[in-house]
Amino acid sequence: ASDKLSICFCPGCQSDESTLVFEKFGLAYRECDRCKSVYVSPRPSEEVLVDFYRNSSSSRLWREQILAKTRESRRDKLFRPRAQWLLDVLDEYRPDARLGIVSGYHNDLLIEELVNLEQALFQIMVTNPLADVEFAGVDLPDVIIRPTPTHKLTSLGPVDVFLAFDILDRCADLETLFAAARSVLAPGGLFLGTSILISGFDLQVLWDRSESIYPPERLNLLSTEGLTALFKRHGFEALEFSTPGMFDVEIVQHAILANPNHEWPRFIRYLVENRDERALGTFQEYLQRYRLSSFGRVVLRRLP
Repeated sequence: ASDKLSICFCPGCQSDESTLVFEKFGLAYRECDRCKSVYVSPRPSEEVLVDFYRNSSSSRLWREQILAKTRESRRDKLFRPRAQWLLDVLDEYRPDARLGIVSGYHNDLLIEELVNLEQALFQIMVTNPLADVEFAGVDLPDVIIRPTPTHKLTSLGPVDVFLAFDILDRCADLETLFAAARSVLAPGGLFLGTSILISGFDLQVLWDRSESIYPPERLNLLSTEGLTALFKRHGFEALEFSTPGMFDVEIVQHAILANPNHEWPRFIRYLVENRDERALGTFQEYLQRYRLSSFGRVVLRRLP
């Protein structure tokens, strides 16, 4: 119900000036006039979202059928490489980490892979509000399941690592999340996260027709500028900020093939219809190199 929605400013740069750009499922998406992030406003609160994820039939179907069916392919393609990347990052920047918080959704496979790859892993607290559901029946050494609302995370520190995968784009209140991360991290502690970025190629081209944009999972579609403003405001420096996405060009190509009569940007249509796989692959590498893919990844360090 609309009485449970609240107006918010840009979650990236906090500007209060924005333009309504489109609606999805009855929720309004606005584009920030300053940093060009796109976000839902008015939006549901964290309590409403958690209730939806825990109790709605669509969420249950997603968890019990779709996620279950794709479990092993997600483990191989997504979570094992992510776990390896994470361990490499920790080796480089925080080799003596003793305690970490996992704040995002759907991280059970990631943690299983971490434990498989690294026998002497640091202790992990899983704080996402669905942790007890997602980890039901899972018993992993040194993993503590502690569902915690964002504003109460500050009571759990100090920790060395704050993992924020699958949370930045669906978090109702990024200000509270980043403030909590800064407060709970020891000085020099690491914040690792991933996010969908509206400044990426496929989202810019497809815009409201993108299948990657849907509430409530995508409340915040930060631009690279918006994400930078957000972490700097909260006292973090970027050790790594990359967009290693691999599918922007492929997604746009499929969309144009599926809707050839739509008015697409002429150059984009020409590119995907008249250049071979090598050319398109090189173009995707260009997008990665210049932070123009829609999948973003950050390693941030808490400043003193």
